[in-house]
Amino acid sequence: LFFFLPLQYVRGSDPVLKLLDDSGNIAEELSILKWNTDSVEEFLSEKLERL
Repeated sequence: LFFFLPLQYVRGSDPVLKLLDDSGNIAEELSILKWNTDSVEEFLSEKLERL
């Protein structure tokens, strides 16, 4: 569904979602440790819909 988004695995780290601004700098960093797949998909769909 979001195959165009870069994904990076970091062993031992909690899952986070980093949203970047137009310059490629981190604008927002969200812990998604307790999110389920549906929540992540819904959040990304809503965020990317606005772009």
